Amino acid sequence: MIKSRNINMDKVHEMSEGDMEFQKELLQAIASSVEELKDRYEEAMAQRDEDLLHQARHKVRPTVTIFELRNLSQVLDEGKQIIRHDELEEKINVHHEQFLKVIDELLREIHEMNE
Repeated sequence: MIKSRNINMDKVHEMSEGDMEFQKELLQAIASSVEELKDRYEEAMAQRDEDLLHQARHKVRPTVTIFELRNLSQVLDEGKQIIRHDELEEKINVHHEQFLKVIDELLREIHEMNE
């Protein structure tokens, strides 16, 4: 069984029922969802738009929850608080860097699992 630091692979295996091709498709669907989140989040962060951030988080929430994308969930929750409380630019920039790091790590891991 494939181990992951970012995804609960038990959920992936459970849904794919041992079908490796479907597992690859499922992981690719997760990656697509995360890539879309990255694009929308980047736009929302650039505009400091709380509504856009909410929409971006809301759209990816089922994927984050079902597959227990713990690191991503944590950084999204932190970002929600930072934007909501109108934190200093430096704190927003640190959060943005953390977000990108978590996203890139998750996508890299999915890519490696699908090779």
